[in-house]
Amino acid sequence: MSWRPIKDNIIIHRWRCVKYGEDTTVCGIAEISPDWYQQNGTPVCVDCDRDMEYVETLLDCNFDPIRETLVVKQERKKPNE
Repeated sequence: MSWRPIKDNIIIHRWRCVKYGEDTTVCGIAEISPDWYQQNGTPVCVDCDRDMEYVETLLDCNFDPIRETLVVKQERKKPNE
């Protein structure tokens, strides 16, 4: 396995706010880009004004079942660019 950089425009981070004292009741969910988080910090719930908790990172890609790999979308440049 090798590490590769991924552009921020194909990643979002999912955050959630869980009501105080309840593990299953979600107050709000936010999906934000890495640059938003870098500039603003932890998102705050619009319903209760509390800091949200990180849930997961999502990558905009497809899964190739034959190769059992993720296929990341690539922007192709035209030959004259």
